[in-house]
Amino acid sequence: MIRASELLGCAVQTESGKRLGRVHDLRAEADPSGWKLTGLVIGHSGMLSRLVGNQHPSPDPVGGGQLIPWQAITALQDGLITIHDTQI
Repeated sequence: MIRASELLGCAVQTESGKRLGRVHDLRAEADPSGWKLTGLVIGHSGMLSRLVGNQHPSPDPVGGGQLIPWQAITALQDGLITIHDTQI
């Protein structure tokens, strides 16, 4: 099992090595057995939203950051998350 705190701050890159940024927030949804991680928020806007909150209510749940679906992840290493090239 991986802890949410281990994902925050990790670098994110594609399988071909393109760096996309760092994980600034997580998205989860309730599941009958607890919580299910559904995505990672990366990008400067995602960090800003995490630090100061959304100043203007928006239908965008990631506050301008880029949401990477959990299913897109191909590898988890210490400090590095790799996703499918097709997810960018």
